[in-house]
Amino acid sequence: MSEEQDKVSGFRRTRRPRSPRKARVLAGVTVASVGLAALLAPGEAKAQQKTFHLDRLEIPGAPEDGIALFRPTTSQRNLVYGQLGIGYSLRPLKTRNITSDTSVLARSRTSVIQDQLTIYGSAGFQLLDRVTLGLTFPFTPWQTGGNPDYGTGNVTGVGQTRTTYVNPDGPTASDLRIDLRGTVLRSDDRKTALGAQVSVFAPTGTTSNLGGDGGAGALLMVTAEHTIKWITLVANTGVQFRPRRAINDPNGGSGLGIGDEWRWGIGAFVPLKDGKYRVGGTIFGQTGIESDSIIGKTFFTKQNTPLEWQLEGRMRFGPADHWWVGAGAGSRLFVNAYGAPDFRVVGILGAYVPILDSDAKSPERKAEMRARWRQERMSDRDNDGIPDDIDACPDEPEDHQGGDPNDGCPMPPDRDGDGIPDQYDKCPDKPEDKDGIDDGDGCPEDDADQDGVPDAVDACPKEPGQKSSDPKKNGCPSFIKVEGNVVRILQQVHFATASTTILPESFPMLQEISNLLKANPAIKRMSIEGHTDNRGAAELNKTLSQGRANSVMNWLVQHGIEPARLEAHGYGLERPIEDNSTEDGRAKNRRVEFKIVEEEDTNTFKKK
Repeated sequence: MSEEQDKVSGFRRTRRPRSPRKARVLAGVTVASVGLAALLAPGEAKAQQKTFHLDRLEIPGAPEDGIALFRPTTSQRNLVYGQLGIGYSLRPLKTRNITSDTSVLARSRTSVIQDQLTIYGSAGFQLLDRVTLGLTFPFTPWQTGGNPDYGTGNVTGVGQTRTTYVNPDGPTASDLRIDLRGTVLRSDDRKTALGAQVSVFAPTGTTSNLGGDGGAGALLMVTAEHTIKWITLVANTGVQFRPRRAINDPNGGSGLGIGDEWRWGIGAFVPLKDGKYRVGGTIFGQTGIESDSIIGKTFFTKQNTPLEWQLEGRMRFGPADHWWVGAGAGSRLFVNAYGAPDFRVVGILGAYVPILDSDAKSPERKAEMRARWRQERMSDRDNDGIPDDIDACPDEPEDHQGGDPNDGCPMPPDRDGDGIPDQYDKCPDKPEDKDGIDDGDGCPEDDADQDGVPDAVDACPKEPGQKSSDPKKNGCPSFIKVEGNVVRILQQVHFATASTTILPESFPMLQEISNLLKANPAIKRMSIEGHTDNRGAAELNKTLSQGRANSVMNWLVQHGIEPARLEAHGYGLERPIEDNSTEDGRAKNRRVEFKIVEEEDTNTFKKK
């Protein structure tokens, strides 16, 4: 092990053989960041000592994140986002954090850093409903403070009269953080999610006044969240790999040593006013996980275990709520650790812009090759001229009749001559009436939907309805109409305000949906889709629309429809059909739709 000490400043830059684990991690980090660091790292005199990055707040920056917590949730749309934050910290580094010498403490001011103002710039992309790529660059334009008074002639401390490692009058750049975040697991209702994150810290910070770590670093983290009713619980935990730094003699009990750290954070968020506002609280902190003769003990020591609490709130605004503004305030908890201020306040302003998805498709390549008859002699047991290897019925000669006269099979028996083989004909002795209603079953129909109105005069022969003197309405339901694969409802499903409870006035319409499904077993699957307008947060709207679609599905199941024939989806504000800028448009966007996603063709017989 070798050790270098700046004889003027007292800062120690330690070097020792890295463990294989750390070597692998930091090698990857260095490769990823060295090019960027060369462009962005500030030029400093080689003789200057290297300090470390003081600020313990890592602002995430993505649209749904907290001020101090990363969330595994992402937007379902591809988007690009940006956020600007500004924070003030009071006494984030006290003199007692770097020395325990009572005579020095008596001569010195209370804090090495008294005031610190930091700007946090973040930008990134969210893609594929799972991936977030982001950059965050903190910059401190103003800070105040001063070094401890060690007295003259002492060369083991910091801040002697001949040098200083803090320049309160100058701006301080911090290390650039590059994030790759992904949603690993997520429940179908999007209430539970688990994410993984890799962050690389490029050494762009000013290393002489607590701006940067003076070397590449990395953060490996797991994120998780779960929503219970309206409360979303969030947790972060991970390990940050940092260059080792020492001030004075931490191993001797008078100094501060910095190395790899375990970070964590927990919090809860509650939406208000249909998600337009959000309030929450967070506790976040870390502790050192390295201990040696240079940096001393760091695991859950007072000096190396900063812990903070913070309350925050945010509001969405602007077109489609694409903008947000927020603020948070808090302070240290329990101990006077480095980087945990007596008071911290943060404000943020952000926005995102959706990235339009392209629906363009590449031309399909036609790869079908015409079958070639073999040139050599081949087997043909039934002597119908079709070789056995492509003959569907190699022991029954083809009669060249029926739907496929060259498949090698004769036309099967059809006693009633309706074109449906007896083996597939439900009524083999009664010819199908070919009236366009269930013509594939082989049976003539008099009243296909069994609503008491004969098919001959039924305007809606497949939709159970009521008798009417109007020929255009005779036998048709009152509240629904089938148009292709869409079951159009003539009045909306009504729910209690801000609730998933269906109002009784919608029961007759839902009963007609139930009757339709019972009369048409060929409808194998129907999708129930909930939609909202653009008021409120996208996340809350998503949850509300999913809950309402689930309520409609449950009602149908309770009224005799098999669950396997139904599916429910909540799309929130993602699929408007009208302009959300008007009240009438928003009213039309708040809707439930019914779509037939799987249906058998009942007019053509199928081999079973």
